[in-house]
Amino acid sequence: MKNYNEIMNEFLMLDKNERIPLSLTIKLLFNRQCRNEVRLLTKAEKLAKKPLSVQMPVTDKTIHAVLNQINPDFAEKAEIKNPFPLSRWITAGIAMTAMMIFLGIMTRTSSDQLLVLPFYVLFATVFTTYCAFFVGCNMDFFVKKIETHKLAM
Repeated sequence: MKNYNEIMNEFLMLDKNERIPLSLTIKLLFNRQCRNEVRLLTKAEKLAKKPLSVQMPVTDKTIHAVLNQINPDFAEKAEIKNPFPLSRWITAGIAMTAMMIFLGIMTRTSSDQLLVLPFYVLFATVFTTYCAFFVGCNMDFFVKKIETHKLAM
């Protein structure tokens, strides 16, 4: 009985989805009762985890009904949309970059070499600031993309 308790304690101390070490595998091969119990525990964990992996569509009315019961102000907050759609951000970014590149090409021959470095530093600063505002204002979009990417794995 002592051997059984030691084997089961060693198995139960493992983290989820952690591989069973070779020493424990050998012990399980020689102890039928432990082997059966480990198999049953593994099946039980898979069955218990299965209902949690069922995906529910976001547009489902029950989700909105539950959220409205929890917080009545949810419907008002959900209707507030981003004043700058993603397509406008992308269009403005492409236009801004194209204009700055065009300006750099047009003034390259006529400008003094002392002005080239400040121009490119200004260009980098404006572009970096724009990208930071773009990500900051559309943070919910990026968070949703990251979460859906994690779920797909």
